[in-house]
Amino acid sequence: MKYSKKLKKYSMELAALDGVAAHENEVADYVIRELHNLSKVKVERDGLGSIAAILKSSIKDAPTVSFTAHMDEVGFMITKIDSKGFIKFAPIGGWWSHVVLAKLLKIKSSGGEDIIGVVGSTPPHLLKPEEAKLTIPLKNMFIDIGANSKEEVEQKGIKIGDQIVPASLPPFEILNDRIMAKAHDNRISVAVGLELLRFLSNEDLKCNFIFVFSTQEEVGLRGARTSAYKWKPDVGFAIDVTIANDAPGMEDRDTKLGAGVALSHFDSSIIANPKLVNLMEEIAKKNQIKYTFDSLMGGGTDAGIIHLSKDGVISMTLSIPSRYMHSHHSIIDLKDVQCTVDLILAFVREFNSNIFYDLKF
Repeated sequence: MKYSKKLKKYSMELAALDGVAAHENEVADYVIRELHNLSKVKVERDGLGSIAAILKSSIKDAPTVSFTAHMDEVGFMITKIDSKGFIKFAPIGGWWSHVVLAKLLKIKSSGGEDIIGVVGSTPPHLLKPEEAKLTIPLKNMFIDIGANSKEEVEQKGIKIGDQIVPASLPPFEILNDRIMAKAHDNRISVAVGLELLRFLSNEDLKCNFIFVFSTQEEVGLRGARTSAYKWKPDVGFAIDVTIANDAPGMEDRDTKLGAGVALSHFDSSIIANPKLVNLMEEIAKKNQIKYTFDSLMGGGTDAGIIHLSKDGVISMTLSIPSRYMHSHHSIIDLKDVQCTVDLILAFVREFNSNIFYDLKF
């Protein structure tokens, strides 16, 4: 299966950008620049900074369908600089401390300079044997930038509240059309949105189409709440990554790299609308689009908030399998990303008032 060069370009460039929750500016600027090239797309923003790209149908009273992809990535924030120049930090989003210790982090300093430090903690040699067997909590870790004092750190423009992101290799392609990068969660879905709009901006649809690039998903689906309130979809999808269950030690499940777009039945935040899941499966089969199913006992997506807005919104999540989420380097398969684009295009081109009525009743 082939994927578009533009989709790959979006995927690589977006994953290289930095932006934890409430600091999505780099990503938002990129999105707005791309949207300004699409003359028929109306661009709006809400109070939390989420961006909506809107395509209005010429049909009166057409239903509104939205797709939401969050712009923020997991990272950290500075909470304290001690007298010796060591920097304490708190997680912004979910982190497993195993993947943080001894890694490089990049401080986006208030002074405008990106400063690299290494994550340290008490050496295992100095711990009691029973302590050395435990996972070290994030609160016991610190960032070392080589400073000798608090004053040296502050002279670099570093302040409490500055954002921190993984210091990783630039996104790069590995084997089998797969890309390794730090922030596929959820920049890969932002890339899907820009690719969709590139095609749909010149079409007259039977529905109103909105793609929302949301903020602050990793800290409680916050941008999804305000954006669903503002743009009021009748049917709402979240697009996000999910766990690729194909590495050693994992349960053998169908959601894997190369398995296609994953139709999510449920996670901890939502049980998908069954009719909508069935419809998406039918469309995938009809258009010979590779797909699989997904379910998660933990975690959630923007759909968890979208479906609870107004008096209830018909909702589900479309997921892209990813290895090593919430770490310095995750892996996605571009063929799965293309399947996601193809399924949404097929759905949106077909969706109309009659289909919406059937879903609702």
